[in-house]
Amino acid sequence: MNEGVETPAPVRWLRCFTLAFALILLDAFWVIRAERVGYGPFFSTISLFANVLFLLTIVLLVNQGVKRIAPKQALARPEIMLVYSMVAVGGAIAGQDFASALLPQLSHPYEFGNASNGWMERFGMHLPTTLMVGDTPAEKEALKGYYQGHSSFYQPAHIAAWLKPVLLWSGFIAVMFWTMLCLSVLMRQGWQERERLPFPVVELPLQMTEEKREGGELWKNKLFWIGFGGIAVIEILNGLHTLYPQIPEINLQHVNVEGQGIFSTHPWNAAGFTCYSFYPFAIGLGYLLPLDLLFSCWFFYLTWKAQLILSRQFSWDVTPDFPFVREQAFGGYLAILVFMLWNGRHYFKEMGKLLFKEPSDLDDSQEGLSYRAAALGALLGFLSLAGFFVWAGMSWVLAVGALAIYFALALAVGRIRAELGPPVHDLHFSGPDHIITRSFGTPAINTQDLTILSLFFWFNRAYRSHPMPFAIEGLKAAKDVRMAQRTMLIGLTLAGAWGGFCALWSYLHMAYDFGASGKMRGGTGFAGEAYNNLNGWISQPKPANWLANGMMAGGFLFCSALMIARVKLAWFPFHPIGYAISGSWSMNLVWMPLLFAWISKGAI
Repeated sequence: MNEGVETPAPVRWLRCFTLAFALILLDAFWVIRAERVGYGPFFSTISLFANVLFLLTIVLLVNQGVKRIAPKQALARPEIMLVYSMVAVGGAIAGQDFASALLPQLSHPYEFGNASNGWMERFGMHLPTTLMVGDTPAEKEALKGYYQGHSSFYQPAHIAAWLKPVLLWSGFIAVMFWTMLCLSVLMRQGWQERERLPFPVVELPLQMTEEKREGGELWKNKLFWIGFGGIAVIEILNGLHTLYPQIPEINLQHVNVEGQGIFSTHPWNAAGFTCYSFYPFAIGLGYLLPLDLLFSCWFFYLTWKAQLILSRQFSWDVTPDFPFVREQAFGGYLAILVFMLWNGRHYFKEMGKLLFKEPSDLDDSQEGLSYRAAALGALLGFLSLAGFFVWAGMSWVLAVGALAIYFALALAVGRIRAELGPPVHDLHFSGPDHIITRSFGTPAINTQDLTILSLFFWFNRAYRSHPMPFAIEGLKAAKDVRMAQRTMLIGLTLAGAWGGFCALWSYLHMAYDFGASGKMRGGTGFAGEAYNNLNGWISQPKPANWLANGMMAGGFLFCSALMIARVKLAWFPFHPIGYAISGSWSMNLVWMPLLFAWISKGAI
């Protein structure tokens, strides 16, 4: 054992994994029920999942009781954090921007393709039938209960129709998360121990599980209970208002002002979906952020709106999508990635020495995998995912290029969460499917490739519940609670595989009960977006959009300039990450709470 290395805390794997698997299944069912059948709460749209924190609280309460009755059977802090990290991964995979967006896409063209829209004539022959449901008469029959509801998934014909696609896509999800885990192993030591990034999102679970003898005072802190009690009273009051309207309500939700007052007139109507809100959780999360990031989030949010309004005033918006907010933000994300690589160049140089078995100052003996194994695992995972899409019908060049963009964005999202932990990071409609078709033009890509590229939509529509940050946050937590990195790595790997299967099962269970075209929110909408895009690519081919490419480059350069200025000038008030994330849809909901957090934190 290396001198100075702490002995890892013991972990009883069987009980931890059994509890985590049960909670992942419960949480997947809960997330799908709330986000797809109900109308919220939308747990997976915020960086810190409230439902997983609730489950963590229940585990802590039960564990406290077990301590009194049988102390030796109670879970230790490392074991609780292992369970929490696994459940958080399962929740991310079940979120509405990941696995729960997949199943609607697998059957949609067979159910809704008709002579009017011409889908099947344009791209039906290019759909990978093995990965989809609805191509055969038996599968079409099985889809009736799926879309209409009042049926059961547990009929042999229904299970037979979905079994192969569900298993194949579950394997895809497991390999994708494994690739993210390998990348996280390569990044963790550099981000956590060398750059000392704070990982704010995982800090609350760490504080919640900290024992008193270790300095943990959260549960006995009066300010904590004042904050909790104040909001609890308001929520109870609002709940009573729903039952008894004569009881007054204190609105904590967002209010959309689009089309109202001044926002219904030219040019202000160009602002589109714009809200004011007072979300206490967003104010609380915002208070953990640096002042310059808080300022930049709301300032650049208003800047994006100003761009839209000015474009309408001067008729620049006659060019579709001008001023290309998504492309500018995408350029900002790439700048963050490039800066991350440059900032860690010495770390990566030492890592390279280890990869080629040369003497290095870097020690990977305490990691979940050696850096050679992690690099090989990431490479094999990436090639397996590319091979999956090639098997489905995509060319190697496009498969590799699209996945490279995806994992570049995944690293950028992970970095943003590790460094600053913003409450949202959705980057709507800015994935490789959008960027490639816009940058190179649809005539440059054949119909077969475009059809398979549309299957990227379910995990690239938005990045609100992206699994990558939870992978590296789990490894970071393991270090903080003295758990062996390999133990956490195994747990997260299992959570990725089990979480994907649980999410798909939960969706199918509820679709056959409620109906994907009935009570299932987004049961057809997200898939409709994907195939309408595909239909447009084929029926209305568009050349490369060089103005959009220019705006992408402009976003990259502007964000890079912000980074350089921030390094050179200590007083510089603008944060590049605030620029990159503030153009997202979710920022509409939290920009005002972040403004309140900036005011209160600045005043204090």
